[in-house]
Amino acid sequence: MSTLAIPELLLRAWTWLPVRGRVGVTILALLQLYWVWAFFLHYVRAPFVLYRGSVMRRDTTRTLDPAYPEPIDIDLLRWLEEGERRLAKLGFRDPHRTTTSTEYPIRFAASSMEHPVRGDHAIVSGSTSSDGVTSGEFSGSIAFDCEFADGTRFVTSNARNPRYWPDPRGTDHVRIPDLFDVTELYRLHRIRVGRYTDRVPQKKTTRGGTPEQRLVYEKRRHLDFLKHLVRRGYARRTPGGVRPTLRGAIVGAWRHVFPWREIDRWRVRRRARTVVRIG
Repeated sequence: MSTLAIPELLLRAWTWLPVRGRVGVTILALLQLYWVWAFFLHYVRAPFVLYRGSVMRRDTTRTLDPAYPEPIDIDLLRWLEEGERRLAKLGFRDPHRTTTSTEYPIRFAASSMEHPVRGDHAIVSGSTSSDGVTSGEFSGSIAFDCEFADGTRFVTSNARNPRYWPDPRGTDHVRIPDLFDVTELYRLHRIRVGRYTDRVPQKKTTRGGTPEQRLVYEKRRHLDFLKHLVRRGYARRTPGGVRPTLRGAIVGAWRHVFPWREIDRWRVRRRARTVVRIG
């Protein structure tokens, strides 16, 4: 068979197709070109741009002083107030609101609380996307965490955002993204804690007694997370700041377009199956 056999066959097939068939084939070809371009933007260009020019900004977390209220997105404010109210019924006290936003209305904020008896911590966080004209989709989560005498840290949350894998050393994080009942989520957290305290006692930790101490506590958590990214090869230290490695750039770009949420949900269901059965 000559090298012209395939082109000639395709040409004959093209001339044999009716007009509607040619239009359909043309549309399919254009769609393929669109997907190729989208693939290039998301999976090739985006990681390259992140690797060359992205700098992980320093922590700009600040306290939202209740004495000087700042305008907060209405959906975000309702989420924080409702979360604080439910956590207060569970025994958590002293809410401390923080944000990294510098524009108004504030579209990202979190509120941390602690249990004065058990030593558990809870954080309610939420964010509202915006296109500059109208408010976009709102997302929020609640996480409970505690520490033990051997340095192990337990986290139980309903967070849906993709994560960098693996978790930091000594951290056991179970995510149940389909569980929105705060009381039930905390009950499952205490079941996990109760199992572990049969071997290791829980350590009662505190964020501090003042807003300044609690802010330092939050910033230290952020610094520990950056150190974890460096240890796991997602980030590198440079004179200009912490920048993503090639691996970090690829994951950082892909985690926004690839369906990690479904994969993470499947992994969590397998890992938390025994806990849910007890509940």
